Amino acid sequence: MSTNHDDHGFNLLDDPWIIALGIDGRERELSIVEVLEQAGDLATIGGEVATQAFAITRLLLAVVHRAVEGPTDADEWEQLWAAGELPVDRLRAYVEPLRDRFDLFHPETPFFQVAGLRTAKQEVSGLEKIVADVPNGQPLFTTRSAADLRRMEASEAARWLVHAHAFDPSGIKSGAVGDDTVKNGKGYPIGTGWSGQIGGVLPQGANLRETLLLNLVAYEDNPYVRIGGENDLPPWERDPNSAQWKERPPQGAIDLYTWQTRRIRLVGDQSGVTGVVLANGDRIQPHNRHDMDPHTCWRYSEPQSKKRKAVVYMPLTHDPQRSVWRGIGAMLPAISGRGIQRGSDPQPRLAPGILQWISDLGSKDLLPERYMPRLRILGAEYGAQSATFAEIIEDVLPMSVLVLRADRPAAGQTATNAVDDAEKTAFTVWNFAENIAQASGAEPKSGAGDRAREQLYAALDAPYREWLGSLVPGSDLQEARGRWQLVVSKATYPVTAELIVAAPPSAWVGREVSGQLVNVPRAELWLNAALRKALPLAYVRSGDSTSKEEVVV
Repeated sequence: MSTNHDDHGFNLLDDPWIIALGIDGRERELSIVEVLEQAGDLATIGGEVATQAFAITRLLLAVVHRAVEGPTDADEWEQLWAAGELPVDRLRAYVEPLRDRFDLFHPETPFFQVAGLRTAKQEVSGLEKIVADVPNGQPLFTTRSAADLRRMEASEAARWLVHAHAFDPSGIKSGAVGDDTVKNGKGYPIGTGWSGQIGGVLPQGANLRETLLLNLVAYEDNPYVRIGGENDLPPWERDPNSAQWKERPPQGAIDLYTWQTRRIRLVGDQSGVTGVVLANGDRIQPHNRHDMDPHTCWRYSEPQSKKRKAVVYMPLTHDPQRSVWRGIGAMLPAISGRGIQRGSDPQPRLAPGILQWISDLGSKDLLPERYMPRLRILGAEYGAQSATFAEIIEDVLPMSVLVLRADRPAAGQTATNAVDDAEKTAFTVWNFAENIAQASGAEPKSGAGDRAREQLYAALDAPYREWLGSLVPGSDLQEARGRWQLVVSKATYPVTAELIVAAPPSAWVGREVSGQLVNVPRAELWLNAALRKALPLAYVRSGDSTSKEEVVV
């Protein structure tokens, strides 16, 4: 570790603050330089909450992009990938002249902060203002003690500082002196941090070196990183006096990776942080940033398009109530490609640019089709008016490059069709549960169907992930689809059998609903007919008779 830093400061280049998990399974705390030097021996970035990992990884990407001044194209990317380690000499050469800008407590240019930031009344907020694992700001619902929130180590404060810019909730902030938008001493809501407005999709490799390189988009092949432009810069390369309180357009991916959603000043020093001044920063609108931020899916917005009289895409955020695999079609370049239609029917979804990049690497034979990145899904759900954290979202979905390739869409289409199989079957199970409930006297949409449907999805969660991982070069996709439909059919049986066993005597007798008798036997007949239609490959037929291989539910 380098030690040529101010003993009274805390320099993020030298001092350990990033939580990383080693390939050996051990957790460690490292500086920026140490993380980049040891990236091949590290599995992933961690933190107090999963969204810290997303924010810090994107910060590291900004450092690497600027250090290598690219990569300019796929060929240069291939050289980095084949090297076996990150170009540490170039990384050191880049950060060394910027050393002061990485000092957390520098008197003039504190990292990710505004020196001298204050309110008219010199108020300082408690650390709960930037700590996301204190639900709704209520210490009662956290394992942290009151002492944990009175004082914090500089290393943890640095993690929450980066996280606040990326994910801070909306709501009223401290009114900073110099901000013309302040009214009555308050900074009124400008929205959440930029990363909180998107549904993060972060491909991960076998180690952190691979992860960083997988996400290092070459700027001649893609529009995101704009190394050639003078304005797509991280804050540590900008004039610190340029941080005003005026809305400005983002300049590219590096700008968005390090977007300063807030103006912040940590109160403390190397020995610990005791408070924070948290004010509004750079407001950002989410419309049509699909050519700048590659780490999210996008959805066509008809209301916004009508309002703005142009085709508008908005970030597609994650639904914490829905497993990520159920929305796989939106992520796959083979299904939701990046070619935007400007006509009467714009494409409903755009896959993340980062997955299109990996698809391109596969099509250029720079990544083998068998290579299997793990898609780490990260995001935040907010409460009322987006003023509090409601839930932190994290999921992981491994899939081969073959599934991601847009130029060879068959595997991606098979993966999406398999989700359709599950959706159709889930609706059939929902209908069956509702029929039994109504046969026993319940009103329509009693909730029985919802419970049964979610029970089936839960049963299919692990099997789908395992099945998706089996889609590799050489796979028989038709056989794979049939195998999946058989899995779905078998998973359906325990759910429907439980409904039958629990049905009261009145449901067996039944009652008239919408002009026809509904009871358990009839509902079961309708169920089996619907399942045959939804899962035809699970039913092997010979002539007009059902073979012994047919699955009966």
